[in-house]
Amino acid sequence: EVGNKPTSGLAVKGQALRDYAQKYEQSIMDGGLIGGLVLDQRKDVKKEGLSEYFLFTIEGREDVQHEEPKRLVSMKIADAPLECIYKLTDRDGGQQFTKFYRFKNLKLLDEQGDEKDLTDMENLGVSPLPDGMVRLYSEYASKDLAYVSGTSTKYVPIGDRVEVNVGADSDITIVRRLKDQKITNVAARQYKRRIDDEFVVYYDLLDYDETFQYEEEIVSGKPVDVKVEFERRFDANVVLWSEDAPPADWNSDEPGAYVDLHDITGRKERVDQNHVKYFLDFKPGEKRFVTYSVTYKRRKVEPELNQEQKREPL
Repeated sequence: EVGNKPTSGLAVKGQALRDYAQKYEQSIMDGGLIGGLVLDQRKDVKKEGLSEYFLFTIEGREDVQHEEPKRLVSMKIADAPLECIYKLTDRDGGQQFTKFYRFKNLKLLDEQGDEKDLTDMENLGVSPLPDGMVRLYSEYASKDLAYVSGTSTKYVPIGDRVEVNVGADSDITIVRRLKDQKITNVAARQYKRRIDDEFVVYYDLLDYDETFQYEEEIVSGKPVDVKVEFERRFDANVVLWSEDAPPADWNSDEPGAYVDLHDITGRKERVDQNHVKYFLDFKPGEKRFVTYSVTYKRRKVEPELNQEQKREPL
């Protein structure tokens, strides 16, 4: 109640809006702050985290017409550090290299490795990158631009990488050869299966190890140093030997693909259950031979052998 007379909530809200409007008009006249927006300074972007959401505040005033969308610049970054890498993967057949340009959503660094003193609008790594398109252009001496490639992106978190596929590249070649194949540790093990309450069947299944030795001949026809990434697929759960010492489960009897990459220089990693990667750097015109092996420990391999039915009542 106001002055002993009942006042509706709508009237109170209306008075609050009128008070806010007066303050708004006075702020315009004074050149001060309006809702946290500076009127007499150049635009900037403030990015604040709120759980899994980010708020983008673009300073200044914009006129947005009814039902007329308008794009606002949320970042303008100079000299984003692009890295070139060539990939070969079994996911697309593993026959040809593909060229990629990529960068990480991390704050930009100077030549000494320190973070550059940049505003949020001029920097990466301040917030996730929203859904959108990334397009690459090459610039000629005349400042004309030529479109190279592009890709759509889906929410790039801070620290994650954006990659743009530029297309197949024939200047780097690979030939993969199977140098040796052998089967060892063959054993027949007996199992039984109950048919009904009266009879069971005894049968044998085979266990054995099958080893493949591969050689890959890679030639770089590039006139500059290049970084190359190889991804190989194996048809079983991968156990990877990547360092000098084998992993703890290397001598396990569990079925799987036991991949030995420890003689390859450079970084190696297990990607998922069936894929591994290794990374190499090449000098201009360099040829290199890479060897590795995989041993498939195959267990309980059918068909059932030496079947014998016996009477064993429950």
